[in-house]
Amino acid sequence: MKKILLTLFSFTIVYSAISQSNSGIIRTSNIDHAVKKEKAADGSEMINGPIAPSSASRSLAETTIGTTVYDLQTNGTSQRRIVNHSDGTISAVWTMDNGVSPYANRGAGYNYHNGTSWGAFPTNKVESTRNGWPALSSSANADNEIIVSHSGTGGLTLNQRSTKGSGLWKETIIPTTIPTGYDVLWPRAVVGGSNDSTIHVIAIVRSSATPAIPYRGLTNALVYYRSQNLGNSWDIQDSILPGLDSSVFTYVAADAYSIDASGNTVAFAVYNSWGDVLVFKSANNGDTWTPSIVSDFPINKYAIDDGSDINNDGIIDTIESCDGSGSMMIDNLGTVHVFYGLARVLDADTTDDGTSYFPGTNGLAYWNEGFGNDSIQVITGALDLDGSGTLEVVPSGGSLPSYQVGMSSMPSCGVSANNTLYLVYAALAETHSDGVQTYRHLYVMNSTDGGATWSDPEDYTPDFSFAIYEAVYPSMAKHVDSNIHIIYQRDFSPGHSISGDLDPAVINDIVYLSIDTMLAEPFVSVEELESTLDVSVFPNPANDLVNVRILADNASNETMTVSVIDATGRTVYSLQESFNGTAALYQMNVSNIEAGVYFVRIESQSGLITKSLVKK
Repeated sequence: MKKILLTLFSFTIVYSAISQSNSGIIRTSNIDHAVKKEKAADGSEMINGPIAPSSASRSLAETTIGTTVYDLQTNGTSQRRIVNHSDGTISAVWTMDNGVSPYANRGAGYNYHNGTSWGAFPTNKVESTRNGWPALSSSANADNEIIVSHSGTGGLTLNQRSTKGSGLWKETIIPTTIPTGYDVLWPRAVVGGSNDSTIHVIAIVRSSATPAIPYRGLTNALVYYRSQNLGNSWDIQDSILPGLDSSVFTYVAADAYSIDASGNTVAFAVYNSWGDVLVFKSANNGDTWTPSIVSDFPINKYAIDDGSDINNDGIIDTIESCDGSGSMMIDNLGTVHVFYGLARVLDADTTDDGTSYFPGTNGLAYWNEGFGNDSIQVITGALDLDGSGTLEVVPSGGSLPSYQVGMSSMPSCGVSANNTLYLVYAALAETHSDGVQTYRHLYVMNSTDGGATWSDPEDYTPDFSFAIYEAVYPSMAKHVDSNIHIIYQRDFSPGHSISGDLDPAVINDIVYLSIDTMLAEPFVSVEELESTLDVSVFPNPANDLVNVRILADNASNETMTVSVIDATGRTVYSLQESFNGTAALYQMNVSNIEAGVYFVRIESQSGLITKSLVKK
């Protein structure tokens, strides 16, 4: 057996083109039923065929840059939370709190890569008060940083400094004209303008009363702010653009929007599940805007409990729509590109003050300005990894861990200097489960022709400690250089602790992932590793005695360390045994550990393999 430095489930990007509309994507899973939408974290209503492995290889590196117990990074669309600067340094932020509910210390965790290494894990948030949902941006030709976040009361919090990576943050409140009783929440921010001195911000205005009192006719209003002198003054405040007002919408969903800028060109996209998916673009730094319809929703000005009978035949209809999680980018040629997850929605009960969606919907939609209005393409999704012709996730007939999105979602995009487009998204990986839940992995793909064709999606969820974990909330740095730069949240239980299936509130890692965009030294694929070692763990589930059987292709003489690790990463059982020849059977007594899901890690000089174990 040869020495293996990397571990299971690291795959590669391939650049062979696939059809723009991928007919090989299976559009629903074996779990395909409606579930009720939940409330957003701060209280508002959220509306929200197998591909062959490649022989191409990439190098990748993974570093944990911080932690958080508060594990909800967004209710839908990810903010831009990572910036790679032109000098090789990198800034990253996330919502952080390592305490317990009600998370009084919640705020922006920040870390900085100085060109050589990341700093120590942050222990203090950037803001002086309780905040969350930080959006990070920086001038393209300057050394500054800005972070816009929300406190949940009053206006948005702006922190900025003129030197990235060091110095004190200057904190102000973005001025607002909203009356008392309303809050500005869930911001997105970007720096643009002809001299990189304009800050553009979009956010939601929402009533703090229960029941909510509409603001200018909207339960949730999407508003726009602009400062043309890096936050010294704001010449546009609380602006609701035509096309987003009460003549078109009754609300815009929490976190269902994104923004980007390139010089004086600025654009934002809106991903309502119960409304049109829209793009607003300005060529004059936000003075005037031109709308485009990405996807036309069949019900105009929908309100909750209106029902989803789209043809007035008395039959409630299920409607394919957006799942509320999207990404938007302006490329180097000034073209807008939009990505979002698909979901089918339903409003069958017109008395319950809620809606339903189908989390088993699969597919990631793509649009650019060349397509014209109401003309999306489905380019990827969760993959039929076992080639069965069905997307099979566990528990069969049960429900998926709740992120309020479809099976393939959470997109984030970037672009290189030669205008190659890059996309990362999170999707259920049907062959990766602990027998109780199926885990999400990160998939990466690219387009070298402006979005006309796309590469095959490849699993880029590296695993340097565990074979099974949840990778979600990816955010890609917009500017791709010799590497793709991504941060994401790593957890050992699908779902989160804030709502949904209410997993235990434990430490989650914030991970930086760097993927080489050039062909480089190979790393081990699952096929190569499994051809060297075959590991079985049985019985599984187990009550007391567990057998670990190891079979090797070639005779070896080394020491095997077998560990049982819980969902927080704590080792609860460990043994060391010699491995001589080509086969061994080890036995563990796990009768004294608590019931739950664990990971059995087998480590030797030859490499590392992890299997799941359910203790009854």
